[in-house]
Amino acid sequence: MKQITEITAEAKQSLRLGLEDGTTVDLSLVFKDNQKGWYYSIVDTSRSFAVSNRRLVTSPNLLRAQRRIIPFGIACSTRDGQEPIFQNDFTTGRASFYILDQADVLAAEEVINA
Repeated sequence: MKQITEITAEAKQSLRLGLEDGTTVDLSLVFKDNQKGWYYSIVDTSRSFAVSNRRLVTSPNLLRAQRRIIPFGIACSTRDGQEPIFQNDFTTGRASFYILDQADVLAAEEVINA
């Protein structure tokens, strides 16, 4: 599990994340003040996979429904167990965002199914 520390407090941002197999995925994050939350989109062109405009919530694997399709996942956690609802959540350390490899996805499944 690799923490993504490049997330800023900018309302719109894009990051390219490297996966363990050498491919990359494009992550877009948008903070919507009127919704009090972050939204994410991910594009993996090497696997023709994309999700768009999903609310970022605390989860051990936000891409769990696609775990048999893609070899990675993403996770979000907060110090207080609540949702990431502030624009500065990632810069203050209240929220953390992670990219998961295959082993992490399996470990998340064990936690979910426990």
